Amino acid sequence: MVIIKKDRGFFSLYDGLSAQLVRQMTYTSLRFHLYEKGKEQMDEPRNLDLLDRVLAAALAGCAAGVVGIPMELVNTRMQVNRALPPEMRWNYRNVFDGLYRVTREEGWTRLYSGCLLSFIRSSFITIGQNATYDQAKEFYMEWFKLKHDSTFVHLISSTTAACICAPIVKPIENLRALKMVDPRGLISAISYMMRFGPRGPFRGIVPCVLRMIPNTVITFLSFEQLRVHFGYYEIEDYKR
Repeated sequence: MVIIKKDRGFFSLYDGLSAQLVRQMTYTSLRFHLYEKGKEQMDEPRNLDLLDRVLAAALAGCAAGVVGIPMELVNTRMQVNRALPPEMRWNYRNVFDGLYRVTREEGWTRLYSGCLLSFIRSSFITIGQNATYDQAKEFYMEWFKLKHDSTFVHLISSTTAACICAPIVKPIENLRALKMVDPRGLISAISYMMRFGPRGPFRGIVPCVLRMIPNTVITFLSFEQLRVHFGYYEIEDYKR
């Protein structure tokens, strides 16, 4: 981070911000909504086990990925743009310019480059965050004898979800990023990643964890406060 700030300027740390914001407002919101709706469709929505939550999360993540993949492509390109030689840079002004230029110059199908990996990542991250959060929340409520609206429960559950999610998602994230930047093929991306040995799939795990923990905590704390105060869906009062 210090090297990036020194060589490319402070604002280079925020490359791809517009794409990330649009992605969060669309893809992440849809992922949460579909997951909650998916749980409601289960036979016993008030008594779900881990497998039920994993299934709902996997389907919700995959469906939401249809919306999020184009933004992820533009976001990835904007983040690596400065590291490329000048003649190879895309120089998108913002997410909308990126979406327009990709469609015009490369065809709309290019927006879904690496879509298989993105669908897998989307499913894994929904399992790692949403399903794990619910499971951890249920465990901590039982362990500490607390109710569903306890901020402490929300905090430790979201932290647990982030710590579990990061190592699950990181190998897929690395492959997806390589595939979006270099379209030569999945085998080429895997070969490049594995040239670093067993740690190749987990390169960048530390910044990934440092990003995911505050992101997940803030997301779920906000989600729970909105749900409790504005009634996103009915919550029965747990008696422990």
